[in-house]
Amino acid sequence: MDARRLVRRWGAPALVAMLALGAFRAGPTLAGQGGALGIEPAWYDGRLTQFLQPSLLSSNPNGGALACYGLGPDLSGIVRPTQPLYVIFDPTATQHHCPGQPSLLRHDHVLSAAPGDEGYTGAWTLVLIVETTPGSIDLASHPITSAGEVRADLAAGTLIDVTSILAPGGPVRMVAPVIGRG
Repeated sequence: MDARRLVRRWGAPALVAMLALGAFRAGPTLAGQGGALGIEPAWYDGRLTQFLQPSLLSSNPNGGALACYGLGPDLSGIVRPTQPLYVIFDPTATQHHCPGQPSLLRHDHVLSAAPGDEGYTGAWTLVLIVETTPGSIDLASHPITSAGEVRADLAAGTLIDVTSILAPGGPVRMVAPVIGRG
């Protein structure tokens, strides 16, 4: 689906603004001395858990970024098995938003694997998702809490994968070990 059809179908002013301003970019980022660990909430298999983003806004030029988010080490040139990390952008999301801007790019995370699962490596390929019809979901009152639910909603057409539109440079990959299983 091209961007014009997506915008007509999704109709979200925020998506239009993101595309128009080129807000989504993947690539290296520089942020100041040292760096910081980012601990993010995420849903996994119906339970709330957390994952850790190392060197989150590091001055290391090997740091990745997507829009206003530091992603830690950039994996674009590294061959490493990854699992999907679903990022559901929606105004009703409760887990994360652009730093210092609580209404901008709100989203929830849904992990597809955790320590002990076959294929878990702590490395992820981001799958960027929006609702197909504005207002059709409310993540604050009815969160999507498992990878199975995400896949079912994608298959049913409730959600749409916009990764190729919001990250046209290719899939965004990152390292972020799960530090809890809920």
